[in-house]
Amino acid sequence: MKKLQNCFNVFLPQNYFHFRRKVESLPANEAVVAELLRICCEKDDVKAIKVAFERILGKPEKVIIIKRTLVRIDFPDARAKAQKAIVNNRVMDEVQIAPTADDRIVISESNAPGILLRKMIDEIGDKPQSYTYDVLERKEQHTVAEVMAANLYGIAMRGANIAAIELLFDYLDGAVADVIRLEGEDTILLENWADTAPFEAKQDEAGVWYVETEGVR
Repeated sequence: MKKLQNCFNVFLPQNYFHFRRKVESLPANEAVVAELLRICCEKDDVKAIKVAFERILGKPEKVIIIKRTLVRIDFPDARAKAQKAIVNNRVMDEVQIAPTADDRIVISESNAPGILLRKMIDEIGDKPQSYTYDVLERKEQHTVAEVMAANLYGIAMRGANIAAIELLFDYLDGAVADVIRLEGEDTILLENWADTAPFEAKQDEAGVWYVETEGVR
């Protein structure tokens, strides 16, 4: 059970004014989360907002792009290839996905802080800039989730912190992909001295059977 993270379920939908009035009477665990949310709503602290976002929404999905590398296996001694593919039934049975019943669980927004916060980010982003500042000036009229989203937009629009802009890019458009470039040749050449090439093998211009697949070193 996540004692701290579950507090977001309770706090985010609350009216901000009522939320602030209850802080002093909270248990220590809940007070820690409440203080994080207060900083997110009232301070230009993007690091705190990032911590809250990652706990509520999870880290933005990041794509890794790896340079394509071909692995070619030559079969110099092979005079023919197998007539059919070799299938290991035991392995196929082990990796086969067992059918499962479609028992979907529907949860309300009050029990899904990520849904509520993402909704606030989208809604504030589609409204005029003046709405953001209005939310920050009248926090007592809005929910904790809306005030926190508005504060992030306010920091980003003022240009006070480039990290705020980056955070919005990450959660609205997705994180920028990492590109990994591999050194060496584009094709890795290997040899197999089997008498018969695999079923999927092809012949090159010299009549040598080979199998070519994508691989990573």
